[in-house]
Amino acid sequence: MDAHRRQEVRNSLLVPVLAIISGLVVAAGLILFTGVPPLAAYATMFRAGFGCEELSRCALLTTLERSTPLILTGLSAVIAFRSGMFSIGQEGQMMIGALVAAWLGYAIALPSILHQFVIILMGMIAAGIYGWIPGMLKVKLNVNEIISTIVLNDIAILFLVYMVNFPLRADRGTTAYSPPVLDSARLLTFFQGSKFGVAFIIAIITALVVYLYLWRSIPGYEQRMAGQSPLFAIFGGVRSDRAAMRAMFLSGAVAGMAGVIEVLGIHFRINQDFAVGLGFDGLAVAILGLVHPLGVVIVSVLFAGIRLGAQLGLQFSFGIPRELGGSIIALIFLFVAAGKFYRDNIETVSAYMDRLRGRKPAVEAAAEEQG
Repeated sequence: MDAHRRQEVRNSLLVPVLAIISGLVVAAGLILFTGVPPLAAYATMFRAGFGCEELSRCALLTTLERSTPLILTGLSAVIAFRSGMFSIGQEGQMMIGALVAAWLGYAIALPSILHQFVIILMGMIAAGIYGWIPGMLKVKLNVNEIISTIVLNDIAILFLVYMVNFPLRADRGTTAYSPPVLDSARLLTFFQGSKFGVAFIIAIITALVVYLYLWRSIPGYEQRMAGQSPLFAIFGGVRSDRAAMRAMFLSGAVAGMAGVIEVLGIHFRINQDFAVGLGFDGLAVAILGLVHPLGVVIVSVLFAGIRLGAQLGLQFSFGIPRELGGSIIALIFLFVAAGKFYRDNIETVSAYMDRLRGRKPAVEAAAEEQG
């Protein structure tokens, strides 16, 4: 890797770091209005979100548990984005996967591991087909995938509400929810009193598989080529239409896995307000994670920790509303959207530092080499 390429990678990594710092600095101004010193508030927040005094009271394990659906919905967005499809249908696809899991979790009885495998597989297939629909509409009818995925999100949510209130309703109480899944369908947890367990391991393995698929396989290379260099893909003989539909199916399948795991590993049933908003959080995670599986994992854990820390630390210790955690994440996302501002200034500062050291700036050196 030459010096110019190394600098580009370094600058790309600096943008989300600076966005996070900027978000925390601006949020510190909000904390000042409450009369609490920002440094003390942040120390409490990060300790409550990432600390671990003992296994029975380990906030880090809860953070990892809550990061699991964010990792999977973020990976779903990565698969679609890298293929040139701006899909925001993770919310609806997740609902479809959760519905399948809630139904098969009590409707069929199988040995434990086989039961879980069948549910995960069927949930992924159902959600994959639901994700494939906007891909097919885009390729065959040129329907904008943003519009179609938004519409399908609403349809999936309304379908879930209907199913929970009528066919899958457990009883006639005031709150509608499905019957609990059988013990054979529940994912293993590692520690008593915590729901951290196999679900997180599945998410990490999925991140590794997505990386290997997109960057180390021929179909993944075709998808990235179709998304990033459509003309080059055409001249290379890549069927961009097939790549797009395949990407949308896989994206939907991974989002559906998030819904399945939420049912089998966390809630053990669904209600009509099941996990609303997690799909859209996955979009933010994918963008801040530089549309890369490793970045998605890191940012998901960070987001989950900030929210948990705001809830357990700021609200309980200082009386600061836990919604501040969501505000911090929103501010970070806002600053990520201003990435060009950071990149321009990073390049200016880097060129200035190179001149101070008596070296040519990397951009000028690369231009001379090409010339």
